[in-house]
Amino acid sequence: MIKYLDKATFKEHLLITLNEILASQSVKLDLKYKFILVPIKESGKSLNSTDEYLHRGMLNEKNLNGRELDLDTVVNMLTCRIPLCPIWIKVLLKESREDLLIFELQTSLRFRKPSELQNQETGHPPFKAIY
Repeated sequence: MIKYLDKATFKEHLLITLNEILASQSVKLDLKYKFILVPIKESGKSLNSTDEYLHRGMLNEKNLNGRELDLDTVVNMLTCRIPLCPIWIKVLLKESREDLLIFELQTSLRFRKPSELQNQETGHPPFKAIY
């Protein structure tokens, strides 16, 4: 179980997940990539005040709709309350363009401490590769 998470480790975990997806789909590893953030409201799960603040201020549809974000922007957005980060993030390869890959990050709006993160079994929580 992970007990400590900083921005660099979070970024490393995301990159490990991307490489897992790319290896499984035989995609070249040297392409550039962008991200689409998709916040997911979980039925039956309540948000605390930090979660609500982040959802209303940054992780809302108006702010994210149609935006393709670079790696550092995504990391900065999702780690803005370190050591808290989304409790889970599903990573999907959304689109493959000539020289660019677009990944979709479906993310929980619940920000929690590292010991509460889901997908511990992947070795790179909170991320889970979806093929």
